Amino acid sequence: MAAALLAPAAAALLALAATGPAAALDSGVDISVTTWQAGSGRSYVGVRADGRWTSPSQRRCVAYWTSWVHKYEILADPVGDQWSVQLMSCAGGAKYPLDPMIVVTTRSQPGIGVDAQASGVLSLDLGVAVSPGTAPAGTTRSVTASLSGGWLGSVADDIRAVIVPGSVRVRSWSVDFGDGTGGSVAASPADPLRMSTTHAYGAGSFSVTVTAHVAGRAYAAFVAPDGSPYETTVPWAVDVTNAASGVSGIPIEHLPPVVTVAGSPSGALPGGAAVPPDAMGHAAVFWPRGLPCALYVRGTIVREGVMRSGGAVIGGGVTTVTGYRYTAGVNDAASPTPTGRYPASTPIRIQWDTPLPGTQSYPVRVVLDLSTLYEDGTVRTSTVAGVVSVDVVYSAAAE
Repeated sequence: MAAALLAPAAAALLALAATGPAAALDSGVDISVTTWQAGSGRSYVGVRADGRWTSPSQRRCVAYWTSWVHKYEILADPVGDQWSVQLMSCAGGAKYPLDPMIVVTTRSQPGIGVDAQASGVLSLDLGVAVSPGTAPAGTTRSVTASLSGGWLGSVADDIRAVIVPGSVRVRSWSVDFGDGTGGSVAASPADPLRMSTTHAYGAGSFSVTVTAHVAGRAYAAFVAPDGSPYETTVPWAVDVTNAASGVSGIPIEHLPPVVTVAGSPSGALPGGAAVPPDAMGHAAVFWPRGLPCALYVRGTIVREGVMRSGGAVIGGGVTTVTGYRYTAGVNDAASPTPTGRYPASTPIRIQWDTPLPGTQSYPVRVVLDLSTLYEDGTVRTSTVAGVVSVDVVYSAAAE
């Protein structure tokens, strides 16, 4: 990040300061750091360096040293002159002129009491996004945040106030999802300036707020008139906060299935042939008179339950019969099933000894207990009442 935030001149200063004596003297430069938030996802880090100049001592050969050159006298001030200072090297000659460091001072002590200053501002911008912004309630969303920035400053050649390259980092992220949940998200070593997480929103409108907890180091360097370099660093930290609003969860309707009552008879026919129950069942069945019947209760699904959001179907369901309530009617069995509630796997023990005339049928009245499992894991229960119509036929005809 820091490489993108610092101007080339700032990097050049770091190379300059590193060429001085190994012992860095903090007394030669003061550095101050101020952080503040401006809202709308932007925060700033202001850095200022103040160099305290002293009179040149005896010239000594360091990697770089300064040479003061008398320019001219100021006629209006008998003790005032103008001097310029150049950066020299041990090999001799000027490295490059200090631009445009010209100071008004006395002839005997050039530079005394003059403060050199440099400052700059690091701007940090945080963008937050939620995708998709609008979706059915319960949909998992992607919440992302990305930090960027830039370094702005006016930096002289003899003094620097910069952000240390490579020092800017996001220590951690905080996320408030806007629905009463949230927490801390660790910074990713692979991409420390980007945060990514997921969240499932319920029904309603929300605003997600993300905060980047940023830290770094500020650097100040100064070359005194006698060639002595001074440098110091200080840590800083600032929070950058932004929000993405307009996140909405559309309510989900869990529409019930349409189911009708059916039955599947089972037992032995007059000749001894076994009739196994089928899985589907029928609304009207036939059975020989005077023969015991195990009538299994079934449910015929006319239309399965579905999930709907915003008028569109977004998922389906699977319905099963979990049980039923049987209301006893005509039953000639020796041990008939009484009125009551039974598991779906338990058949009704029933028998009819008398065929009814014409098109008349025996009604078997039941109420089905249904359970529908929807794709989002929601379970809904329901009931449906109905009748299985039984036509009783003569045993000889059944054979």
